Amino acid sequence: MSPEQSIIIMSAKAVDDAQLIIKRSLEREISLLDMKMRLAENEIREFEERYGMDSHKFLSKFESGELGDSQDFFEWWGLLRGRDAVAHEIQKAKAVLSL
Repeated sequence: MSPEQSIIIMSAKAVDDAQLIIKRSLEREISLLDMKMRLAENEIREFEERYGMDSHKFLSKFESGELGDSQDFFEWWGLLRGRDAVAHEIQKAKAVLSL
């Protein structure tokens, strides 16, 4: 085997190794993001139960100024925005994995 062929074989192996590392890293990241999503959803559910309204109704009222400036409402709003951002990150990571 020539030195050039050895380099090509080594390069192909390095690419395979890199792809596996990236795949495993993305799978780990998705797992962590899923955990964040579950935690946020549990906290959101607590707010929904405490205030007797679903998050869709809450957002509508909060963003129109009907609910005031309670710290709880800002926290609930932040959880909803954070959950949406995490869902978007999960979607992007899964899209990369499917390539």
